[in-house]
Amino acid sequence: MQIIVTGHGNFASGIGSTVKLLAGSIDGVQYIDFTEDMNENNLAKKFKDIISNGEKTLFFCDLVGGTPYKQAVVASDGQEDRIAVVAGCNVGSLLELGLNSGVLKDQSILDIANLFVETSKKNTKVFAHAEQEEEVPDDGI
Repeated sequence: MQIIVTGHGNFASGIGSTVKLLAGSIDGVQYIDFTEDMNENNLAKKFKDIISNGEKTLFFCDLVGGTPYKQAVVASDGQEDRIAVVAGCNVGSLLELGLNSGVLKDQSILDIANLFVETSKKNTKVFAHAEQEEEVPDDGI
């Protein structure tokens, strides 16, 4: 399975930098930026070249409706059994699922996409200050 992280500006490479800092590289993940010097045809060609290997592919896009998302959807057309597109997910979901991709290999790409979204939801939280202060860990990640 491969994951293509893509988005406007340096969204993808920024996430790649974060992942590398936290966990090193993740096998099977590629980061494709859609920068101002590109057009949708350039991006479509990059996607086509990457997915031509026939692997199950999950596109991780920055937002619904943008050019990277639309081009990922076009690339997936007719290949829904092996290509899925998600948008708005977070670094936590990429780390959790990317580092455990071996466990996912027997699942359908649609099941993997849904798991990606659910994991993103679980990793999205609001810190609520209570009357009694919670102890905030100082060691970080």
